[in-house]
Amino acid sequence: MEILGIQFKEEIRGLIREEMAASAVITPITEPAALVPVIVNQKGLCERFDLSEPTVIRWRNKGKIPFMQVGSAIRYDLNAVAKALEVNNKKRS
Repeated sequence: MEILGIQFKEEIRGLIREEMAASAVITPITEPAALVPVIVNQKGLCERFDLSEPTVIRWRNKGKIPFMQVGSAIRYDLNAVAKALEVNNKKRS
């Protein structure tokens, strides 16, 4: 009877080890690309969308594209700008 008890204990320990190992696997939290902000300066925005700087300035001043400003530094979220341009194109059509 003792042998069965020891085998049973080892089985339980094995199961516990397996469960602990399985739960220890860390799954990275990933966000859809659209939710992760990609912040760039004006030059980066111009390069990404193949725009001229005067066009970006004009669109920013007219409120066509979103931007962030801290002091004199102006930055753009590429995803937010792409979405704004997409919405503007749909309004035109």
